[in-house]
Amino acid sequence: MASARYRIGIDLGTTNCVVSYLEVGDTEPKLLQIPQYLADGSVRSFSQLPSAVYLLAKDEIGKIEPVLPWRGHDADVIVGVGALDLGQRRSGQLVQSAKSWLSHHQVDRRAAILPWGSEEGARKISPLHASMLLLRHILKAWDDAFPSAPLVAQEVALTLPASFDEQARSLTLEAAKMAGFGELYLLEEPQAACYHYIRNQANLDVLTQGKMLLVVDIGGGTTDFSLVRIDNTSSGKVSLKRVAVGDHLLLGGDNLDQALAYQLDPRQISALSASRLAALVQQTRTAKETLLGQSAPDSVTLTVLGGGSRLIGGSQKFTVNRDDLLKQIDDGFLPHVPLGTRTTRSDYAVHTLGLPYEHDAAFSRHLAEFLANHRADIESVTGSQVPDVVLFNGGLFNSERLKQRVLNQLNDWATKPIIVCDAPEPNDAVAKGAAHYLRSLAGETARIESGVPHGLLLKLSDGQFVGLVPKGTPKEERVQLDEVFNVKMGELVQFPLFRSDDHLDVTTGSLYTDDNGLVFVSNLVKELDGRSDGEMVEVMLSATMTEVGVLRVELISRATKDHWVLQFGSSDVQKGAGEPDDSEHLHANTGQAEEHLVKCFSAAGQKAQPDLIKSLKQDLERILGDREEWNLGTSRRLVDKLLAVKAGRVKSAQHERQWLQLIGHCLRPGFGAIGDDARVEQAVNATKQGPKHDQAPVWGQHWTLYRRIAGGMTPSMQTTLFKQFSQYYSPAGQRSREKQKSIATKSSDDLIRMVGALEKLSIEHKHESIEWLLKRLSKSSEPDTAWWSIGRIGSRRLLLATDAERVDEKTVIKLLESCLKEDWKKRKQAGLAAVLLAQPTSEESSNLVEMRKKVSDKLKKSKCPQPWMMRLEGENEFTDAQMSRLVGESLPIGLSLK
Repeated sequence: MASARYRIGIDLGTTNCVVSYLEVGDTEPKLLQIPQYLADGSVRSFSQLPSAVYLLAKDEIGKIEPVLPWRGHDADVIVGVGALDLGQRRSGQLVQSAKSWLSHHQVDRRAAILPWGSEEGARKISPLHASMLLLRHILKAWDDAFPSAPLVAQEVALTLPASFDEQARSLTLEAAKMAGFGELYLLEEPQAACYHYIRNQANLDVLTQGKMLLVVDIGGGTTDFSLVRIDNTSSGKVSLKRVAVGDHLLLGGDNLDQALAYQLDPRQISALSASRLAALVQQTRTAKETLLGQSAPDSVTLTVLGGGSRLIGGSQKFTVNRDDLLKQIDDGFLPHVPLGTRTTRSDYAVHTLGLPYEHDAAFSRHLAEFLANHRADIESVTGSQVPDVVLFNGGLFNSERLKQRVLNQLNDWATKPIIVCDAPEPNDAVAKGAAHYLRSLAGETARIESGVPHGLLLKLSDGQFVGLVPKGTPKEERVQLDEVFNVKMGELVQFPLFRSDDHLDVTTGSLYTDDNGLVFVSNLVKELDGRSDGEMVEVMLSATMTEVGVLRVELISRATKDHWVLQFGSSDVQKGAGEPDDSEHLHANTGQAEEHLVKCFSAAGQKAQPDLIKSLKQDLERILGDREEWNLGTSRRLVDKLLAVKAGRVKSAQHERQWLQLIGHCLRPGFGAIGDDARVEQAVNATKQGPKHDQAPVWGQHWTLYRRIAGGMTPSMQTTLFKQFSQYYSPAGQRSREKQKSIATKSSDDLIRMVGALEKLSIEHKHESIEWLLKRLSKSSEPDTAWWSIGRIGSRRLLLATDAERVDEKTVIKLLESCLKEDWKKRKQAGLAAVLLAQPTSEESSNLVEMRKKVSDKLKKSKCPQPWMMRLEGENEFTDAQMSRLVGESLPIGLSLK
């Protein structure tokens, strides 16, 4: 911007925002002092703006008047230090980590969902709106300080994580436009830190002692790793090129703060509401900074406020010991590991605040994995497996001890000591570096070459992927696909956009059939406006990573000069053919539902509202809609919360029954989402001793839970359940008066249905189950439930296991003979069992074909449902309704069995 007087760098941080500036011609940036309203009603200026927004409640508006030096400020919103202070009192009105929410793919980032988990009816805003409020406060503060040089007329660089995908970048830019910003540049935070370091020749000389720079950037909410190649050119200048960017890791100092909070009283904290936990984490963050600072005390005392007993209720003091904190860091977050170690699941991962934090909280394992993934890049330059220069950035490295811990790990991996770029301003380096980046655009300082961080692809209607933009494509370089697309004027067109990890060398126009390593980003959409709606038009597609730092994709008409810029789709856009659906997206009220579960199953909640459990089902459906419409992502989040509050399920028989019913419903069929193996294991471990309340309704939900999640159980887990079944239905169990007496309260019908779902049992145990169930069915008084189970056990087309686990055909034919003897009008389940047993498969004998003909004839004679006949003839799969009947349970939206 030729007329600009200032170059402004803005670090829009997860925890804090910082603004630096320098006048054109200057070389040393200054920090903008940002006025902020405080809880005591005063206004003070600080160089940091906490990334916090407090939403005033109705009873506070008018009593709290956030007066600021400029006109046009919001009367119902407080941003910054005052927001944090007021949030201590009413945590359910405090919005934090807006940047992390802006990159959260499981939520609609334009929907009013924050504060996550706040009470029903509470005021909420979207992650996009929260980001806008922070940026607008910055713009107003600048314009107040420099009225003759408004921000919209200056050069501005706004930073974001290097690992932000294309949609998160676009949303960040949109938030800035909403806040009133003009043209600006988006700059990756690790690059900004580099620009701050190379601001003078002395630092540049240190950098040129090595060949590959590793930037380790760990802030409050995110972790970024980047590699920059260092070359000395023949002209004596230094050439810097960014060659690799790590995955987007929601892992930072916030995770350490949460883990520290959990150490106070793990059992009570696991049942805290999201808003209460957020308030507590505020205090543990302060304690952490104190204990890791210079001349740190041995311990810090915290006071937790509330409205009842202990953590969830009244105030209580807790002591945080420095030695315990250091042990937690060394063991959980920065353990020394071998180079090449891969990330794992970890108990340190905390998800209570609603964000999808990394399962593995060890920064060192993520760093080891990043270096291993880019070993070829590193070795080709340094001849070693580890970069020879490192630059630390981010608030975590305010602690010299933590910086040294990471450096020691790197030196353990390296063959010679790593050169350290000394950066004494981890809180301000990104903002100041962004201002220096603007100098580099004018040729005043060295510039870091960087292009598209990952290869980008589009998914076609036939399931293939076509390369769009290769990794490393320079900004402003236009690429165009040779493929011609036919589109209809006046209709919405959609192109699913994917990014690739670095295992795939994406080239423009190349086709790929394997989706391994591809991650869905968003739909690119546009409603094509033209002179004649409905007309088919041939178009070409081009893409550019703009100098601003966002992806621009265009459709270009072959016949005319018309062109259309595609946009990133919003949540209400219909999904096109083949790309991921919304099954992983969390319902906007998921946080409220989680909080409701806390009230029902936590000790404090049960004490305050003991009868809340009676309306739990209705309450959840009021919050989330019809239970059968809950999708996979929402269901699994509820499972995680139910497991966290499992201790409260034994309060009463009704609590236990509802807990079992809900966790079974939300975890069905035991697989289909990331982390289901661990969820099933935790659910089984929590319930393997049987219900505390020996009542048939509770036992019924106990067995139903296992039937619902059988698909995710290991063979050994299923064998354990078979042994429980055999206690009552084996010949010995049938002879035992004690067992037969106790089965009266064990909900025998549900137990029988449960064994039918155990497809991973050994053939021997399947035969035993069939034999015992047939013996019971010989009694005319026995309900036909057992036929449903026999059909499942002997089915020719298993739902959850492999063909190798099917019972033999000889046994199946005997079972069909038994089925055919039944009256299917009276015992319909026998007819369904016959359908399952006689289904066509690729390998079958003529005897089975003959039996299928008999089953077909009887189906017609008995007037059984037409879909059964279609299934028997192999014409189609069951519809959702028939599948529900077969499995005994409908499936969550976003998951199907084939």
